[in-house]
Amino acid sequence: MRAQLLIAWVIAVAACSQSRAVDVPLPPVDPTRLSHEHHAQVPCGGCHRTDQRPGSDDHKPCDDGACHKREFLAPPGPFCQVCHTKVTPAPLAAPLKPYPIEDAWQTQPSRFSHKKHLDVGRMEARVGFHVACADCHVRDGQLARPNHATCARCHAAEVGLQKAPKMDDCAGCHQGGAHERTRARLIRDDLHFEHERHRNDRKNRLIRCESCHSQTSQAQDHAGHAAPRVESCVTCHDDSDRTPVELSMRQCETCHAARTSSLTALAPRNHLPATERPLDHTLAFRRDHAEVASRDAQRCATCHTRMSGNPRQTCDECHQTMQPSDHRITWRELDHGPEAAANRERCARCHVVEFCTACHQQRPRSHGRVGSFLGEHGHVARINIRACATCHGERFCAECHQSVPSPRGRW
Repeated sequence: MRAQLLIAWVIAVAACSQSRAVDVPLPPVDPTRLSHEHHAQVPCGGCHRTDQRPGSDDHKPCDDGACHKREFLAPPGPFCQVCHTKVTPAPLAAPLKPYPIEDAWQTQPSRFSHKKHLDVGRMEARVGFHVACADCHVRDGQLARPNHATCARCHAAEVGLQKAPKMDDCAGCHQGGAHERTRARLIRDDLHFEHERHRNDRKNRLIRCESCHSQTSQAQDHAGHAAPRVESCVTCHDDSDRTPVELSMRQCETCHAARTSSLTALAPRNHLPATERPLDHTLAFRRDHAEVASRDAQRCATCHTRMSGNPRQTCDECHQTMQPSDHRITWRELDHGPEAAANRERCARCHVVEFCTACHQQRPRSHGRVGSFLGEHGHVARINIRACATCHGERFCAECHQSVPSPRGRW
């Protein structure tokens, strides 16, 4: 019996739980990818001689020593796939893999801490100046990914920066092996973003990096440097003083490809300002929304999510505190009885049985003072006997009317 109860409880919990998308398993590491562990005896500068990818100078340094002489003298084979996408009879014509590779795995990720480098007091004391975002992320007037030359301005041996990794100390900045790339940094295929268009707003006012990358100054490592939150985009894109109306967050094509906005197509809640409402949410919609909600509850849930703390009862926050429009001052005494008799299901949407019982066990106001209603109740009962039956059954009436004469001399 106990086992059956346990199984029933598990089934009930599963039925009430929200469905959750299962993460897709990570792809395996590309077996043709260059192994830094196999090259551990080779100094990093032996291969990474310039900012260009190793091998871009007519396959140097891979073929200018004794390391891979045999592979380069042999016909093209699997060795070529370390850098090329496929093996061809003419190796120089084979397409190259992107560099650096941007898949689900990151080889030798850095240990860079934005929190340390953006600590103004710390940097002033160590190098005599503080570091800004543009010092590392701007090169030749264009936004660019920091490279070793960027780091060398402070970490080169001749600079003499004490207690800091030197450029020849690769392990001081890089982790060994391949690590899972931070998934938040992998931008969706249909999302397009250009940093160049976000350097100034429509009135040519500077957009500071911190406006979007607000959490960067607290990032301890590479994984903690999360992508900007969508809410930071809303601040500017729904401010017509900073962004044209045609580039507002309501226009999906502002950031996404092959999507259109319409009267009933809603953006997610975090894509809209707090005051934003769908176009059909007029003053009358508050009264007429029941039909729309019953037809397309998923659309409502786009914005009205977890309002009451229960993901399956998101309407409760309003419907348990705001009364329907017909619940006027006379509703309790005069109107609710006929309405409840005509449509009990409507009452049950908000009120449980105990709610009705708690009131109907109290003496109604129509019964007057205790002891006075006995002589007057006959007139009220003849008008609406159903009202009496709400609380009193037939046996209750029979207890008096079979033994006690009425005040007028009739049974």
